[in-house]
Amino acid sequence: MRAYKTLASYNGQDLLKEHDTKEEFFGLIEEAQEAELTTPGHPPKVEKRAGLHRLQARRLTAIEIAEGALLADIGVIFQLAAIYLPVGGDVLRLLIPIVFAIIVLRRGLYVGCMSLCVALFLIGVTTGPSNLILMMLEGLAGLFLGVTMKYRIHQLIILFLGITCSAFLLFALFILIDLFTGIPFTDLIQSLHQAYNSFVSFMSGVASGIGLGGWWQHTLFPKVDTLAKLAFTYWWAGFYLLNWVFLCPIVIVVYYITNLFVRMLGHKVVPFPGGILDKLLYRTLRTIVKLIPKRGIGKHWTAQAFIKEVRRQGIGRYRTKS
Repeated sequence: MRAYKTLASYNGQDLLKEHDTKEEFFGLIEEAQEAELTTPGHPPKVEKRAGLHRLQARRLTAIEIAEGALLADIGVIFQLAAIYLPVGGDVLRLLIPIVFAIIVLRRGLYVGCMSLCVALFLIGVTTGPSNLILMMLEGLAGLFLGVTMKYRIHQLIILFLGITCSAFLLFALFILIDLFTGIPFTDLIQSLHQAYNSFVSFMSGVASGIGLGGWWQHTLFPKVDTLAKLAFTYWWAGFYLLNWVFLCPIVIVVYYITNLFVRMLGHKVVPFPGGILDKLLYRTLRTIVKLIPKRGIGKHWTAQAFIKEVRRQGIGRYRTKS
């Protein structure tokens, strides 16, 4: 009887070991499948949209702490390089939202928020509080893009919410700076009036110089003046609308770069742009590749990397068609 029980326990342990081995094997297969690179021409099979999870405070695991701290340090390095580099620093600022978007896609929003707090603390200690606002805006943009790409929100909604919220944050920041500095709004409105009068006089001189002075005075200037008076009357709405128009191309570029790098790192997100815009962009890239000379600039590593990326996208498109 004891021998039978011992044999049964051994068989149970063997079955458990075999089950654990199978789970590890299939887990490695799933990780390898998730690590496949995607291209704009070879869009990934996205899962159905899941509901948004509520942000709750919890204990972080060791891997979450290590990965969040590492990516937060990378964001801090980009910010420090953007501050202290004499040339090309502003380009590195576009990479900061990518870092926090990757944190959200890999470990969730809560880990991303903790990483942003770490990055803000490091920036505040190393450079002072003057750069905290800019770092916070860039980090919030990355968290926003990470959440929206993770839950497969429509791209037009992402762009609209991104532009609207960014314009609102800039508007609120402008109001706070004005309140803390003590500069009255009337002085700002007067400076805007002076800038508008200078612009009108400049355009009048240009129109008279090219022979369109009458058309400017009787056709275009009355419309521009009516719109300017309306904007000066409701200056708060006009300033918000101006911020919205100014941030529109910036948000599109940031979203495109973040989406591209996230897909290159193997995350399954919806490619941007898609459809006709995707085809038009790919044809434009192919035309640029054809115009690159084989000697001189064509031998530089940046040109070679650009050509390889365009060819990789072409291979992905060919596979989808076949």
